[in-house]
Amino acid sequence: MLPTELSQVEQKDAVNLLYSNVGMGLLVTLLSSAVLVFTFPHEGTQRVTQLIWWGATLATILFRLVDLAYFFFKTRHRDSFAYGRALSRFSFGALTAGALWSIYSVIVVQNNNWAELAITCINVAAFSGGSVTFLSGARKLSMFYCGMLLLPLGVALLLSDQEGYDTLGYLSIAFFFVMVTGASKAARYTSRSIHLKHQNDHLLSHMEQEVVKRTQEIYSLSNIDPLTGLYNRKAFSEKLEYRLQTQPNSKLAVLFIDLDGFKSINDSLGHETGDHVIREVSKRIQQNIEPSDLLCRWGGDEFLLAVEQHEELLENAQEIIDLISIPYLIDGSKLSLGATIGIAYYPQHGSQHERLIQRADMAMYNQKRTKKGRVGVFDESLREQLLREIRLRDHLENAIHRHELFLVYQPIIASETGQIDAVEALLRWRLDDEMIPPDEFIGIAEQYGFIRAIGLWVLGEACLAGKRMQILQEGLGISVNVSIQQLLDDDFPTEVAATLKRTGFPAHCLDLEITESLFAHDKHRLIDNIKRLKELGVQVSIDDFGTGYSSLSVMQEFDVDYVKIDRSFIWTMDTGGRAIVEAVSQIASAFDYKVVAEGVETEDQRRLLTNMGIEYLQGYLFLPPVPEDELMQHLG
Repeated sequence: MLPTELSQVEQKDAVNLLYSNVGMGLLVTLLSSAVLVFTFPHEGTQRVTQLIWWGATLATILFRLVDLAYFFFKTRHRDSFAYGRALSRFSFGALTAGALWSIYSVIVVQNNNWAELAITCINVAAFSGGSVTFLSGARKLSMFYCGMLLLPLGVALLLSDQEGYDTLGYLSIAFFFVMVTGASKAARYTSRSIHLKHQNDHLLSHMEQEVVKRTQEIYSLSNIDPLTGLYNRKAFSEKLEYRLQTQPNSKLAVLFIDLDGFKSINDSLGHETGDHVIREVSKRIQQNIEPSDLLCRWGGDEFLLAVEQHEELLENAQEIIDLISIPYLIDGSKLSLGATIGIAYYPQHGSQHERLIQRADMAMYNQKRTKKGRVGVFDESLREQLLREIRLRDHLENAIHRHELFLVYQPIIASETGQIDAVEALLRWRLDDEMIPPDEFIGIAEQYGFIRAIGLWVLGEACLAGKRMQILQEGLGISVNVSIQQLLDDDFPTEVAATLKRTGFPAHCLDLEITESLFAHDKHRLIDNIKRLKELGVQVSIDDFGTGYSSLSVMQEFDVDYVKIDRSFIWTMDTGGRAIVEAVSQIASAFDYKVVAEGVETEDQRRLLTNMGIEYLQGYLFLPPVPEDELMQHLG
């Protein structure tokens, strides 16, 4: 039988090994038996017995040849159960052959023919030795076969009365023990070899699986966005370009999807919540597209979608926006989000994937600027305008490091004394010898998240400049404009405190100007952050008062120090603006706020505002915004 420690697969190999060796053994058996029968012919009954034995031997050889052919043509391709039956047939044939040789050797001992006995012993010894190798695939069969050949011969020799036969008998018994031990060791070695072979096969298979796994991981790392499981930027670009090249006659649409309001969620609630929202958004988009469409997370809160053009494309795009805009319930909180989509068509708007993506981005950007939450289609008339805005966006991100941003300062005059009481720091941007108006780049900075870094830089530079100015005029104040994104940031008061400490500028000399449009946002957070700023000693002003959200309740809730009347009311005092200025002055006086009038350009305006009790004036009548060194000439 096969070694029990072998698995079914390994047992198959062992049976294959047995059948692979049987052919040579059958040939040797045929030749050896023929030599004995025809070299030493007996007489009478013994001759009949001899021929019967040879006939049985030939029948056994024929059976084993048929079994051999059946195994190689049939059994080898079947399951392990067929292999078990093959082993039984093989064992039957081998043991039958061994039994026939054992019978013949006993008969030869009784004939007392030394020559025939010598050849028979040589054959038996040879078969026994050969079985150690040829039958090593089956340990018990090999050992039993050796015993069947040698033990009967040895016993017969020991029991014979012929002189010298007992010596041969002892040698046969001794040879039996040697062969059985060798057969056992050879079988165990073969068993270990087969086991090791399959162990190596398993290791090789495992290595191949690992290679496949690693290949998949490498593909995922280079092509799949780990957060959403969608294609990343690289994979989307490659697949879109491939589709354009292989289907040049198709009509595609590239949709650039940008989320509205995601940054405030990410900043206020943390990146973990932001990641959750991004995953949910990706699932919602996938619900509304076909399997053949290409979808990727382009980066941050942007997604790209490539679809076939069809009549309902704009309606489907709006459905995606509506689906994204359904509130998100995360950790018990309901979060609101929106989206704006820009579309570019192939081949109308470009034949290369880069151009299509760029123009879909342009369409989205223009739509977001005009009205968020809608679908915009690229229009060639927008190209120059949008290219400029995209150029400004790309350069503004690193404008600080390239030293393109700088500050100018405009004085704030005390109306009673005509002296400079404070200065307002105003941001300017010079790009390639072109001065970019603040009204143009501030909105870009706010939209793309640059304003916080820029605002913090402005605050630091203004405080440093104010420190230098106070050398000439002690107690001089500095006013700095603050954006909504800064003031809604819980870390902003801490950043202001750190800047004051780093620059050494007195907190009570710093005035942070906030536009009244900020009050339409998270009022409670604004109130809390303003309170924290006031605790530092910083003063707060409402800038452009009267142009937007102002009301008595707002003025009452927000603890500010100054109200700055927008210049539009100063310029129209002759046609109705005066009444508004007087009303603001009275309201501010009731709340104990000081008033600053912006945009003063004539002596008449100055005289009228002073007579109305306006404490502070600012405008081109006194000095336009100028660099620090020029303003220093007017101090002291």
